[in-house]
Amino acid sequence: AGRLGHALGALTSYLGVLKEIIRFCDSSARSKQGEVHVLSDVLAQSWPVLNDIAQSTVCRSNEAVLSGLLDVHSQLLGVVPALIGPYIQPLIEFVVKAFEETKCPSALCYISNAVETFDSEPSISAAAGLDQNGTENLFSQLLSHICIETFAYATQTARPCDCQQLINGLFEMAQRYLLFCPGALLGCQQFSSLFEFAVLCLTELKGEVESTRAVLIFLAQLVGWREVRLGDAKMAKLSQHANSIDNLLARFGENLTLCCLRALAGGAPQSTWPAYSDCLFCIMLQVITSAPSSVADPNSSLNAWLRAAMAEVTTRHVTQEITATVIRALLEMIAAEGAKSK
Repeated sequence: AGRLGHALGALTSYLGVLKEIIRFCDSSARSKQGEVHVLSDVLAQSWPVLNDIAQSTVCRSNEAVLSGLLDVHSQLLGVVPALIGPYIQPLIEFVVKAFEETKCPSALCYISNAVETFDSEPSISAAAGLDQNGTENLFSQLLSHICIETFAYATQTARPCDCQQLINGLFEMAQRYLLFCPGALLGCQQFSSLFEFAVLCLTELKGEVESTRAVLIFLAQLVGWREVRLGDAKMAKLSQHANSIDNLLARFGENLTLCCLRALAGGAPQSTWPAYSDCLFCIMLQVITSAPSSVADPNSSLNAWLRAAMAEVTTRHVTQEITATVIRALLEMIAAEGAKSK
C-alpha cells in the first residue's frame, strides 16, 4: 500500500509537470501557423502512456491522479485542438466512464472546456469529423447522460448539500453549454429535469456559497437569455426554445421567487445576495416583458408570487399595504425601464 501510494503520488507530480510543459507551449500554437506544432512529438510519445493511465482502474479511482490526467487533457484541448480532434470520441468515453465511477468534478470541468473549445476552435470539429449538427448531438447526449448520473447520485446516494463541488461543477458546465452550445442544452432530453433540479438545489445547498452561486448564475442567464450577449445563431437557437423556457418559469417561478426573497431576507450568506438579486430580477423582467399586461393585473402570476413570498419573509411590522406598495413600485419600474431598471 505504501509503495502504491508513493507511485500514485509520483504519477500525479509527473502529470502536473506535463500539464505545465503543454501550457508553456501554448504560444507556439499561435506564433507558428502552418508549421508542425512543437507538441506533435510530445503528444505522439505521451499519448500511449496517457491511455494506459486512463485504462487503469487504480489510477481512475485515485482522485489526484484522475484530476491530474483530466487537467492534462484539458490543457491539450486548449493548446492543440486540431491534434486532439481525432481522439475526441475515445476521450469523451473515458471522461464519462471516470465520472460514472467517481463523480469527480474534474470530469465536468473537462466537458465544460470541450464545449467552449468546439465553439471557439473550428479546427477541432473538422479534425473530429463533426459538423454543427454532429457537435450538438454529441454534446446533447453527453449532457443528458451526465444529468441522469448526477441526479441519481445527488438524490439517492447523497444529497446536494453533501456533494457541493459536484453541484458546482454541474451548473458551471450547464452555464458553459448555454453560452457556447445552447442548442445542445435546449435539445437535451434532461433539460426540464435540469431546471427542476436547479430549483431543488437552491433549497438543499443551504447557502453554500460557490455551488449556490453557480446554480443562480445558470438560472438567471437561462431565464434572462434575451439580455445575454450572444451571437445571432445562438440567439436564434434560444428563440426557438423560448416557449419551453417560459413554461419552466411558469411552473417553478413561485418557488424560485420564494427562494430568492427568503435568501435576501437573511436566509443565506450575504456574499450570495448579488446572485440571488440578479436571479430575482431576471425572473421579474422576463415575466413582465413577455406579458406587459401583468403589471396592471393584480391577479397576475408574478404579483401572486411576490405577494406570497413577501408574506412569508416579512415581519409583523411590514403591513400588507406596504408590501403591495413595494411590489407595485417594482413592477411599474421594470415595466417602464426594462433591463435599465436593474
